[in-house]
Amino acid sequence: MNITFAEVQPHTRAYHDLVQAADQLDQAKYIAALVPHSDESLLLGAFDDEQCVGFLRLLIQVIGREYARSPIVVASAPLREGYVEAFGVLPAHRRCGIGQRLQALAIELCRERGCYQIRSRSPITSVENYALKLKLGYALQPSHENDSYYFIKTLS
Repeated sequence: MNITFAEVQPHTRAYHDLVQAADQLDQAKYIAALVPHSDESLLLGAFDDEQCVGFLRLLIQVIGREYARSPIVVASAPLREGYVEAFGVLPAHRRCGIGQRLQALAIELCRERGCYQIRSRSPITSVENYALKLKLGYALQPSHENDSYYFIKTLS
């Protein structure tokens, strides 16, 4: 298995393949959704030859903007974060390091963009995702709003 990782641009064949993979995991709706409070949206794909076997959508945003809160300003700049909007690896390709590599790439992109933190939310059924996030040093917080857990990792 020769897996390559790449940033995927909309309106390309790779994007189409990524959406198909996301659809298999019931996450396609998160790939193309407009997110007005984010400054940037990045798609990462893991490809085995031409087939997308894993994906991650990362939003770069000012912390709190999604809740209409005033930004926290440090050294005259608002604190920013990466938010993992969608993430998955097709079942036949799990436990091969693909998810860990996608998450590591997301963390690297956040650091390059000066993000203070990276965070995500996962449903209570995503036990494998929990283990991965904890292995990568995320903190864990149960959600009172829905059946999920929040994960957060400080980057600076």
